Amino acid sequence: MNAIKNFLSYVEITTKIASVFPFLVGAGFAMYRYGSLRPKQTLVFFCAMLLFDMTTTALNNHVGHRQTERVPHYRGSVSVAIILIMGLSALALGLYLVSISSMVILFVGMLCFGTGIIYNYGPLPIARTPFGELVSGTVMGVFIPFIAVEINRSMIGIAFPDFSRLVISIDWLDAAALGFTVMPLICCIANIMFANNICDMQEDVSVGRYTLPFYIGLKKSLWLYRLIYAKAYVFIVLASALRIIPIFSVIALLTIIPVRKNIRRFNDVQDKRQTFITAIKNFLVILIPYTACIWLGALL
Repeated sequence: MNAIKNFLSYVEITTKIASVFPFLVGAGFAMYRYGSLRPKQTLVFFCAMLLFDMTTTALNNHVGHRQTERVPHYRGSVSVAIILIMGLSALALGLYLVSISSMVILFVGMLCFGTGIIYNYGPLPIARTPFGELVSGTVMGVFIPFIAVEINRSMIGIAFPDFSRLVISIDWLDAAALGFTVMPLICCIANIMFANNICDMQEDVSVGRYTLPFYIGLKKSLWLYRLIYAKAYVFIVLASALRIIPIFSVIALLTIIPVRKNIRRFNDVQDKRQTFITAIKNFLVILIPYTACIWLGALL
């Protein structure tokens, strides 16, 4: 039991909600817009996605333990072995998914895989730059829902008419509709990273990690933090009004009250132990009803 707890702590299993909700929103969007899901492809993608997310988290912790005095979960060789097993398993499932879906998944999957690695590892990891929030929000908030939709109903077509030509076709209407739908995801995911970086700003600078709050300062960071949540609500209204998602999804606007309360708490005190949890709470408070409404509309 302790071994299981240690592993779940190592991969930070509680943070996987940041992957699960984009998956649920993407699958719900496909179900609502097209009326069906391919269960095999959807299940394979879910497993590959979860394994890859755990791999990148483990890699981040492995590197972090080497660079700080934190007590590691595992000794170096065991940690590397776990990372390799999970990463190769995710890769194998991803390649299988490509074989039963389309080449588009291969290209998007390679982009996600490469971004996940350089986000946490390399001479200048993205997580140590001002672009961490943008990249994490985009990769998890866009690519995961996109793949969840693409494996069920193709939005992008790739063809090779002859050796010298590559033809790519895009269903712009569906792509735009998905773009409106995932904006609340992007905002909520980005703000989790943003809140984390705001809380760790002084500590990050001491280890050479210069994130967005360092460059724009605390006051502007807190202003931007609030603005990002406002943007999430704007797109909920727009997507509902345009009937991209069920019209009753505007019910999610009722979450403004608890979200504002959490924002005020974070605005008063930016502390990893005391108030960072408010970003996680806002993520759940906004996305649980939002996701539920999409799925309810799909099932009715």
